[in-house]
Amino acid sequence: MKRAAALLAWACLPGQAGAAAQPRPEASLRSYLQHQLGEDGRDARYASAFADLNGDGRPEAIVYLMSGTLCGTGGCVLLVLTPQGESWQQVGRLTVVNPPVRLLATQSHGWRDLGVHIAGGGTRARDVRVRFSGRAYPSNPSLLPSHRAGRATPSRTLIIDDDPGRPLF
Repeated sequence: MKRAAALLAWACLPGQAGAAAQPRPEASLRSYLQHQLGEDGRDARYASAFADLNGDGRPEAIVYLMSGTLCGTGGCVLLVLTPQGESWQQVGRLTVVNPPVRLLATQSHGWRDLGVHIAGGGTRARDVRVRFSGRAYPSNPSLLPSHRAGRATPSRTLIIDDDPGRPLF
């Protein structure tokens, strides 16, 4: 009993609460998106996934945004965000993306490659590999060559093609 009380007292000391005191990534992500989109995001829905893209042990956020202002005939916006303090920093804003969004086993400049689906907007439907340039992920994946993910390129689906998303506000 004394040991349990001592552990409880230690956990209540400033700086000892650990992960419990940190905001959940999903909560800080939603707050970041609301701030970034503001009134333009009132009708937005989003689907998100977390994966360590750069091997630093902290998960990045991959966010598929859906709304009348963020989607067109070719698809919607996909954000790639890396943690920065208690918030996020954008390392990719891809337009004309359709799910599924996949995490590929390959890397470019130390960051994992992503697989996205391109369709509509006058382009031929296909999957493409999106590679980190050393600074960011490219903004227009419809300009990239086709990529067929198969056994040679294992992948994990991050955002499925029929995810309805969650309301941003």
